[in-house]
Amino acid sequence: MTDRTKLLAGIALVVVGLVTAGVAAFVVHAAEAPPFDDLGRELYPWAPRLWQVAVAAKLVSLGGILLAMGGLALAVVYERPLTWARAAVGAFLFVGLFIIFFGIVPNEFLNIAQSVWEWTPTKVFVTIPPWLVLGNEVSISYAALKDMISGGYSATVLVVGAVAMVKWQERDKDAGTKPTPVSDYGRPVRVEG
Repeated sequence: MTDRTKLLAGIALVVVGLVTAGVAAFVVHAAEAPPFDDLGRELYPWAPRLWQVAVAAKLVSLGGILLAMGGLALAVVYERPLTWARAAVGAFLFVGLFIIFFGIVPNEFLNIAQSVWEWTPTKVFVTIPPWLVLGNEVSISYAALKDMISGGYSATVLVVGAVAMVKWQERDKDAGTKPTPVSDYGRPVRVEG
């Protein structure tokens, strides 16, 4: 794929991703809006006021953002000579991706679990049989389950992210390409022969 093709495909992906994210964000706004405004007028009569619709639209919006980020990476960074500007764009995309995975996704899960599903410490998820815990009464609340899911998700994303980064750095070794020799000053060495 030529650089021009990558640029055009990346721009197309960015546009499609941003439009998708914007439309889905508007659906989220409409689904989570109150039915009436302060003057008693109906707001967004077409929008179903269901948490499932809002969550589905949030996932579509997230997909649009990830598509736009992938398009930007394709247009600017992927398989191009690394410059300071491209490295800055790549770092921006990497940090943005990890903010999404480690901040926004767990936060949205915790918001849904606490406000919509009402997973509170007073709701019991499971009670462990007394014969398994030396005759004591031990129960696990939905709040503890919520925290276990959130912590397990973060730990899984951390491990998967680390493995993906190692695999990405080893991709040239698998392809059999030789790295360009570099001088002590960090410049490529030309071998004429």
